Amino acid sequence: MNRSSVRAWAAAASAVLVTGIGLGGCSFVTGTTDIVQLVGVAMPTTTSLRWIEDGNNVKAQLEDLGYAVELVYAENDVPTQVAQVEAMISHGADLLIIGSVDGTALKDQLASAAAAGIPIISYDRLIRDSPDVDYYATFDNLRVGTQQATSLLQGLGVLDAAGEPTGAAGPFAIEVFAGSPDDNNATVFYEGAFAVLQPYIDSGVLVIPSGETDFQTIAIQAWDPVLGGERMDALLSTTYTSSTEVIDGILSPYDGISRAVIESLKTAGYGTGDRPLPVVSGQDAELPSVQSIIAGEQYSTIYKDTRQLAEVTVAMGDALLKGAEPETNDITSYDNGTGIVPTYLLGPLVVTQATYQSILVGGGYYTEDELR
Repeated sequence: MNRSSVRAWAAAASAVLVTGIGLGGCSFVTGTTDIVQLVGVAMPTTTSLRWIEDGNNVKAQLEDLGYAVELVYAENDVPTQVAQVEAMISHGADLLIIGSVDGTALKDQLASAAAAGIPIISYDRLIRDSPDVDYYATFDNLRVGTQQATSLLQGLGVLDAAGEPTGAAGPFAIEVFAGSPDDNNATVFYEGAFAVLQPYIDSGVLVIPSGETDFQTIAIQAWDPVLGGERMDALLSTTYTSSTEVIDGILSPYDGISRAVIESLKTAGYGTGDRPLPVVSGQDAELPSVQSIIAGEQYSTIYKDTRQLAEVTVAMGDALLKGAEPETNDITSYDNGTGIVPTYLLGPLVVTQATYQSILVGGGYYTEDELR
């Protein structure tokens, strides 16, 4: 099934379900004559706190609407996710919601799902090179990258709180990290960040002593904090070998990597009176990183309210299963290599020591007790 046939399929499915006949054995029959539709939810890993919250939020909201949910995690292993998606198809899922491990590895499985009349929503990470992705729900990923870079410049004093240049000449020594090369979002974050940083690199306000800026060189496979810490260790031992060579800032794409980088820096003597920690960015507003921000270690994180993302995704799925057209707000930006995928974008927010209380506590994401 291609994108243009989604509404026709959904309408037909709705008509069939009204008669009490399931599609290909794809629904659960309760003790009455009611049919409960099954939604398969595939998430990438439980090693990141945010993905646990994503899965739980999607599952709870779907169940509140009366759907049965099969929620699985692949632990960042592509063959595991392939097998999980195949199993959900064989179990008779009416809808698939997929946060992919590798955005290009599920083409055959999605083709099978489409052939069985199962619509597919790509969750947060764009699934690439498949014509069978019907909708995409995510945050404004380019904006995430620009926000990370802007917050880094603000922490360095190159930009003021309003984002205006201060005239600080530097040079400020920074190093840059990127996310996993198999995650399409990582490339978009990188592009957004360098759109902000490059003019300051060109003018000499920022310098990157290692010379490592190419995406493939700085990418951290699977967003793995251990690998991020190891790369920081290597940079410290090869580039910053004298007491006069000091790092002023780190562009980090994800909180887990940020915390690993900070631990590496502290082991090397940073975080003391004469050698303060660099300005370190992040993403996902994970609890340990917010606590680190409050303690004055990590400088910033990008908050993406996974409750809202789940709500948007569940609304999309509910519309599809009821024969309606899901709401989107972007039909131009996200080409997955086979065509534009209709998308709903949500806005991310920058969290710092100055804003965590109003954004995270005020928004009900964390309580003060959790942050202590």
